Amino acid sequence: MVEAVSMGSSSRAGAASDRSRFGLTLALWGALVLGLNGLTWLTGFRTGPLTEGVEQGAARVESRGVGEVSDDLIRRAIQTQHDTLSFWTTLAWLGDFLVEPLTLAARALAAATLFASVAALVGRPVRYELALSECATAQGFWVLGLAVQVALMIALRRSDIETSPTLLLPAGVYPAAAWLALRQLDLFAVLGWGVLARGGWRRGQVNLATAVLICALLWLVEAAARITFGLVLGSGARLVIVPG
Repeated sequence: MVEAVSMGSSSRAGAASDRSRFGLTLALWGALVLGLNGLTWLTGFRTGPLTEGVEQGAARVESRGVGEVSDDLIRRAIQTQHDTLSFWTTLAWLGDFLVEPLTLAARALAAATLFASVAALVGRPVRYELALSECATAQGFWVLGLAVQVALMIALRRSDIETSPTLLLPAGVYPAAAWLALRQLDLFAVLGWGVLARGGWRRGQVNLATAVLICALLWLVEAAARITFGLVLGSGARLVIVPG
């Protein structure tokens, strides 16, 4: 009886420790994401493309209006273009400093929950707290990918750095949906999903095929959300900043 109580107490302590590591690990990754994204803003790699897009839109408005409308209307249209900069900057800021850190937590929580749920359904060890801790640790691959991009931006002085197959595309114009889809195959994201799948299998929660299937489904959901948001945002920017 004493041994059973001791084992139960040890199990509860281990679970509490795993939950604590989950929170601390995500807090660390979130802080790093905030710092890295903050660096891109401070160095102008985020604000530069936004400002350039607005200026191109203003130039197009001016060129199309010459000889067709009054100078006053042209000036007001150009001012309207410049006024949109704060809106697009706010959206980009929210994406970098709110959505991306929260995505780390959502991804880890979703993966751990699905692994534990499937394990409970098929009678395998649930190990939810351990899954939370290890899934949180795996988010470091996404953070590492961001760190590599920021480092290359600064070293090469370019804002169009990629670690996805888009890097292999020759110069040219491509459909937005295809380009966004290729971005979801980022090298570090693929490594991260692979580690998540291996972790679910190694913990004994699911077999390897099921682990890969779970991660593939989660990846598809995340990719669909990112592609949809990117298309909507891109279409809006195209209509407002660079009118046809």
